[in-house]
Amino acid sequence: MDTWVWIVIGVVVLAIVVVAVLMLTNKRKERERIERDRRERENRQHARDLRKHAEEQDIAAKEREAAAMQAQAEAQRARVEAERQEQEARRRTEMAEEVREQVEQERADADAIDPDLGEESGERQRRIDEATHVSHAADRDADTPPPAR
Repeated sequence: MDTWVWIVIGVVVLAIVVVAVLMLTNKRKERERIERDRRERENRQHARDLRKHAEEQDIAAKEREAAAMQAQAEAQRARVEAERQEQEARRRTEMAEEVREQVEQERADADAIDPDLGEESGERQRRIDEATHVSHAADRDADTPPPAR
């Protein structure tokens, strides 16, 4: 065979090889493009899912914050109510003590002007005073801790 035939065969074989390489390259590029598109779709979907989850978490966090603020407000109301009740209890205690003092004063006044009591009145008043003094001393002692040994 002539040389030119070998050259033509070589060129044809080379052209076939080039066409095959180009086809394989194009197929590979197409597969890569399809894979890249698939990943992008998956990433977009994942991003949407993350945003949706973040919104749900944000709403849940806002609900928890609102519940916490409501609990704080309720606690503050309870503290205010407790303080009001303590003031009322103190006021009533003071009123009861004033009434008690008035009763004792009236008894003492009655005993002082009663001619039938005479000497007993002074003795009775002394016992009342002593009992009151002992009672107040016991109250003071109950409020202070015992001395350390």
